Amino acid sequence: MVFEHLFPESLLERKEWTAFVLAFIYSTLSIVIARLLFPANSGIVSVVFVSIFLIPYFSTILKREELQEESESTKSFTGLLRDNADAIKTYLFIFMGIYLAYMLYAFLAPALGYSVSGVFREQLSLEGVRGGVVFSTGTFADIVLNNWWVLLACFLVALVAGDGAIFFIAWNASTWGTIFGYRAIAASSFNGSSAILALLIIVAVTLPHLLLEGGAYILAAIAGGVISDEVVEKLEGIKSFVIYFIAAALIYAVLYVMLKTLLSPGGEHPVMVGVAGIALAMGMLYAMRYLFPQSRERRVFIYNYALFAAAIGIFILGALVETYVLYNSGALRSVYTAAMLGG
Repeated sequence: MVFEHLFPESLLERKEWTAFVLAFIYSTLSIVIARLLFPANSGIVSVVFVSIFLIPYFSTILKREELQEESESTKSFTGLLRDNADAIKTYLFIFMGIYLAYMLYAFLAPALGYSVSGVFREQLSLEGVRGGVVFSTGTFADIVLNNWWVLLACFLVALVAGDGAIFFIAWNASTWGTIFGYRAIAASSFNGSSAILALLIIVAVTLPHLLLEGGAYILAAIAGGVISDEVVEKLEGIKSFVIYFIAAALIYAVLYVMLKTLLSPGGEHPVMVGVAGIALAMGMLYAMRYLFPQSRERRVFIYNYALFAAAIGIFILGALVETYVLYNSGALRSVYTAAMLGG
């Protein structure tokens, strides 16, 4: 691919900020190409292009993590996090590059004569303004349950396709960026305030939970990707793995529906259903370790399973922070309210 020669993979081995620049450039190119070739669905198509452009770089990152794990004779969980520190930082800079690119272009679209909803229709389809004066368990449950499926998908897609989880990371970054840029413009059009000030308020207040939730997706992608590259691809009984994977997915779907019906027939206990669903998924994933006969393969799986468990903990913390911010930041609530009325 031509872009690989313009921006060689060795760039990521120098400074993490080059990953940010690379992601921003690729996001810009993807938005332009998608708008020219697929104007009716440019929002989602642009994310597909970003993912395609970045796949070679994610392959490099995962291969580097695989080599680091192979060089370790003994390993602890803290050692695992230390080994993955460079990959986490690189992923995070890529995430932020995509996020800021989509935010900037959503913010500038009206000034350039484009409709934000026309260019980024798919991202804005997830738009929803929430706010209040007290912490809401219902809102927290909604955030956890809605985003849990994305987190699980990040891990499972990476487990099956290695670097395939880049799509989910890029999609979430583009959605957050687009919605925040749009809300700033919408709030400004309603109350006549500074759109730049509104954008700065949104960015500053939402940054903590953005980093936590984005970091959780990144950890899930790394965990699944390393297992895929280092264990699954070398597994002799790959057919058994595929059969287990498909059967486990079907069984999980059936058991989850049963749990939901049993624990919350009227939808009155969403938190209980969410906890049960996460526990069920983690139990079934942990049982997957028996598919790996070699002790080293099983050890690698368990350590990266622990990394995914850490991703869930960070993800839940991010949801708590997001819910608290939504209900306790007066400045953010004012911007969101104006955005809802102005949009």
